[in-house]
Amino acid sequence: MGQFKRYFAEVDNDMRVESVSEAFAEYTGEASIKNLGQIIPSQDLFNLRNMLFAIEPGNTALCCFRAKKSDGRLSWIAATVQKTDDGTGILKFDMSDIQSMKADSADGYFDSMTGLLGKSAITEYAKELMSTGSDRTFYFFLMDIDHFKAVNDTFGHMKGDEVIIDVAHIAKECVGDKGAVGRIGGDEFMLVLDKIKDEEEVRLVLRDIRYTIREKYKDEDGKYTITASLGGALFPDAAMDYDSMFQLSDKMLYIAKTKGRDRYVIYTPMIHGNILYDGKVMTLSQQMLMGSAKNRLMMEFMEKYLVTKEMSFEEAFKKLIPAYLLDEAYIIDKDSAKSIFGLKVASAEKGKEVVFEDSSMDLGHLDPAEYEEMFACDPIKVINMYDLEKDNQHRFAEFMADNNYRILVVYYMRSLAKGRYIIYVNNINSSCRFSETDFSDLTYFSKMIELRCPYGAE
Repeated sequence: MGQFKRYFAEVDNDMRVESVSEAFAEYTGEASIKNLGQIIPSQDLFNLRNMLFAIEPGNTALCCFRAKKSDGRLSWIAATVQKTDDGTGILKFDMSDIQSMKADSADGYFDSMTGLLGKSAITEYAKELMSTGSDRTFYFFLMDIDHFKAVNDTFGHMKGDEVIIDVAHIAKECVGDKGAVGRIGGDEFMLVLDKIKDEEEVRLVLRDIRYTIREKYKDEDGKYTITASLGGALFPDAAMDYDSMFQLSDKMLYIAKTKGRDRYVIYTPMIHGNILYDGKVMTLSQQMLMGSAKNRLMMEFMEKYLVTKEMSFEEAFKKLIPAYLLDEAYIIDKDSAKSIFGLKVASAEKGKEVVFEDSSMDLGHLDPAEYEEMFACDPIKVINMYDLEKDNQHRFAEFMADNNYRILVVYYMRSLAKGRYIIYVNNINSSCRFSETDFSDLTYFSKMIELRCPYGAE
């Protein structure tokens, strides 16, 4: 990492210092900075005051001035100054020592368009934090501008560049001294938030970035014309190396995009499942390999369970459950609301055969109206505990929480003489995250069970 450092201060119209970062106090050698006149020569201060007076509220300007360092020498400072538009007239300074900037810029340390860290610099910064022996936790995020191609196509590349610069300055301002921001290409940015205390604080920073960007570009009809999406995770809880953190954050950014853009997604295992493979984020080839194995298994079910009947009902479930990283599976009688068949994974150590135990599920204490509409699906229904809470179906969500269920996948066997449900379970601590193909496979398997179900004739 280069020697470049950033400093922050907030100043009123009379050049009185409201707040200043510890790093800048150390840079100047002043125990307490009350007024910029303490550290800036009078001529520079006069010019600076005139320039700051001309800034319109809500706008930003670049300026340079000399400041006294801790060794008594004067050094040139480059600053981005924003005047707040809240009526206070407070000026927010984001400052850099020009000499250190020059030393680092020779190596491409900064992005020439935005002034942010360049790709190699922000990458190096993240990797150093992840280096062996480091016990630091930090949040790692990727961000890009939504529908940026449309901006270029509609308004031209000059406008596109202007948007990139604006978004860069907003991200840098919102992150402040809580971390570092870099541009890694085009409209793509990386945020390394290494001075964040907890998830609540990181959410405040991310919301600030989103809201500031969209408010800046809100049109006269109140529509947001420019927005940004972010995706990220906590190191080292989510992944243990840079490549895996980058891939995981990229997946979270993709989810943010697919959910409608103008949002952030923080990787949460209970919501997103475990998408790692041998400690790494799964590559496409690994996903295809796992998919190929599942395809062969489905063909085996068709042949041996459905056609030749060489495979028993219980054997089929014992093959399916570990292949799709399920935790439990049940056949539920609709009338009694109790299970007539149930299997649960008792132990699943790597390299050893999965051990199962009999299990049961009882919905008898619930009002059928609370679940029958959800269960009477065609062909298959996914019930997520967190979605139920949002939809105010608190009683069934409570049932799932009490039983440690995160997701239920329900298939209604309509063709049987008596109503039966197949319910597949993922627990709260499950490592499973279903794909669309997995849901299709479970539908096909369920139909096979329905066609040859030993619990359907009574």
